[in-house]
Amino acid sequence: MHERSFETITASQLTWRDDGGIAVTWSDGHHSVYSRPYLRANCPCATCQGTHGTPTTLVDATAKPDAPKKKFGGFKVMTGPKPPPVDVAIQIKQADPIGQYGMKLTWGDGHNTGIYTWQYLRTISPGDGTAAHPPTEAAQQARSKAKEAAGSS
Repeated sequence: MHERSFETITASQLTWRDDGGIAVTWSDGHHSVYSRPYLRANCPCATCQGTHGTPTTLVDATAKPDAPKKKFGGFKVMTGPKPPPVDVAIQIKQADPIGQYGMKLTWGDGHNTGIYTWQYLRTISPGDGTAAHPPTEAAQQARSKAKEAAGSS
C-alpha cells in the first residue's frame, strides 16, 4: 500500500510498552509495534531526513559504544559537543498530541522537532511480528536502507 492509502486511517488505541516503545492498533484493524530505535531512526523532521543538508540528529541505534571513531587525515572528526550515549538519546521523554493527526516525541537528547502523523506512522508500520500484521512496504525499505548504512560504516 502507498502512503495515500493511509490518509483516513487513525490510531484507535496507543499503549506504551515495557521496553519504552509504542504499540498502536489502527482504525483499519492493523497492529504495529514501534521500538524506540525504529522511531528515532525514522524521525520525520527535516533535519533527520536530510532536507536541510546531511542528517545531523539521527541516532545510529546499531552503533556499538566501543566502535572506532572515524578519522580524517589522522585526526578524529569532531563536529560539536559530544552527543549523549545512544541508550539515552533514544529514550522517549515525552509524547504530545498534535491536533487529531499525530504526536510529537521528545527524545532523551532533547530532540523534539519531528511530528509523527498517524498517516506517516501507519505508512512505516513495522507490523507486530506476526503474519497477520506484516510490515508495510515502506517499513521493509527503511530496514533495508538501515542495513545498507550499517554495512557501509
